[in-house]
Amino acid sequence: MTQAIIRTAEQEEYSPADNTLFFLRDVVTAKINPQLSLHRGRIEPGGEICCSRDQMETIYILSGDVLCTMGGQETTLGAGHCIVVSPDVDRSLKNSGEQPVELLIAVTPPRC
Repeated sequence: MTQAIIRTAEQEEYSPADNTLFFLRDVVTAKINPQLSLHRGRIEPGGEICCSRDQMETIYILSGDVLCTMGGQETTLGAGHCIVVSPDVDRSLKNSGEQPVELLIAVTPPRC
């Protein structure tokens, strides 16, 4: 039986390659849950992320505004929106506001 209490603020923050002004914390990894990984993300104003093309992603916007491009279509999204996208769909999120965008990102299979 696996049990864990994770304090997000204690997780190390890093900037993934090939993204601009994007910072990530690996909250739940495959070591804790072999079915998915959970990440806390922050896109600074003017920043943009190109999401994984190897895994299924579910992205929940906690705060801020993004310009979401999926499959060539652009949509403006904000807090409370959730994006579910399969690996075969090109996608990106760009901070279109003046405040940081806070995200929760669930990835299956786990990213790390």
